[in-house]
Amino acid sequence: MITAKAQLDLFKVIGDKLKQRIECIAIGGTAMMLHGVKESTKDIDLVFIEKSYFKEFKKALFEMGFDERDNIAVFKHYEMLEKSPIMMENERTRFDLFLKEVICFKISETMLERIEAVYEFGNLIIKVLSPEDIILLKCATERERDRADAMELIKKFNINWDIIIKESAHQTEIGKDVFPVLLYDFLLELKEDMKADIPDRVIKKIRKIGEKQMIKVLKRRKVKQ
Repeated sequence: MITAKAQLDLFKVIGDKLKQRIECIAIGGTAMMLHGVKESTKDIDLVFIEKSYFKEFKKALFEMGFDERDNIAVFKHYEMLEKSPIMMENERTRFDLFLKEVICFKISETMLERIEAVYEFGNLIIKVLSPEDIILLKCATERERDRADAMELIKKFNINWDIIIKESAHQTEIGKDVFPVLLYDFLLELKEDMKADIPDRVIKKIRKIGEKQMIKVLKRRKVKQ
């Protein structure tokens, strides 16, 4: 586990180590700590939009004694991966580094437009996803504590559920056909099993988006046959 303070200290070291200014996006527990709603996390999750930034950050970690690890099975939906994440680890900390996509989800322009919190650590600029987008990505990764983290976000923030609905539909437009189906299952379990305060209309709308998309996928497959 890494604490919020240890994470900030590590970002400062990396920012001083980097030879050029690079940008990345904090997701998952990392984003939650930067939002001040989580005290510690098992790993540090970052997404890079620029490949050159991705490579430069990975190089800096190598120089700091981190080794690359191969275990993408920690993600529930890893079989859907088009671009595998890179896991960098030392004896205390693990980084999960993504390039543009996170399992079955793409970092869209609409998500980037919703970013408000930005931190600078020397040459390292970290942008933090909105609470709504963190929830969406919790569905995509679906690791051990993702449901508990989503519950915490729902309790702490006034979630704009229309953003969740619109981004779910947008993901189908940019090629992530199955995402609304996974989101529906994720939100339904939060509501029924963990009693999350999610409006019924949201569950119903996500279900309709998923059903509509699956029909389109089946039609495309028939045409190809």
